[in-house]
Amino acid sequence: MSDNKNIAKRVMKDILGSPLVLVPFMVGTAAFASFLALGLKGTAAVGAVLVGLVGMLASAGTFITKFILGKDDRVKQLVEASRSKAKLDKRKALDHFHHRLTMDGDERTETAMQDLRSLRQAFRQLDKIAPDLNRAMIEDIQQRSEELFQQCVSSLEKTLQLWKTAESLASETARKPILEQREKLVADVVQTVEHMSRTLASVQGITNRSEGDIRLKRLRGELDQSMEVAKKVEQRVDSLLTGVRVHNLSGINKP
Repeated sequence: MSDNKNIAKRVMKDILGSPLVLVPFMVGTAAFASFLALGLKGTAAVGAVLVGLVGMLASAGTFITKFILGKDDRVKQLVEASRSKAKLDKRKALDHFHHRLTMDGDERTETAMQDLRSLRQAFRQLDKIAPDLNRAMIEDIQQRSEELFQQCVSSLEKTLQLWKTAESLASETARKPILEQREKLVADVVQTVEHMSRTLASVQGITNRSEGDIRLKRLRGELDQSMEVAKKVEQRVDSLLTGVRVHNLSGINKP
């Protein structure tokens, strides 16, 4: 609702700021101002009033015309611009996160992130690559692949947190369980990326429509299973991170 209000305000602002609306209004305002300020009389007064009225009416008429005829086009332009900016912001955020993954010195996380982004783009093109397959099932698979992408990005963020936590610990004994959990999480992300790749290849390899529905349903179910496994792994890591934070805080608070 707030987005709609913001777009409506921007449309009004754009129309009011248009030279075709603004210039006649300023001319009309100046004419009326000169009539009042200079105390014009006779023909000069009539001329000033006429110029003022023409300017105001021209400005109002242009505003109404633009509002009625051009509003929809301008709304579309603003919506498209907003979407483009949102996509650009998300891409920049992913680029920044991708760069942050270089901190841990583990090439697997960087490679996984690169593969995830490539697979995400390929899954988004499935409806064009396989236009003859069941559209509803393809959309389901696209949605599940997007959810897996987000889940894997979240897991990669956790691997970075685990690495930072391990780096902050002084002893090898304290670091070992943290790094072991990180290793499990990295392995799970790598396995999920491999599964997504196999799923993509399987969908692209379907040529028979009647057989395709059965295979798409099975592939969709496999993606669901991967999501459940990924969530459980991350939940265990979350519990570990929470436990480490509590332990560190309790150590700090001891007299």
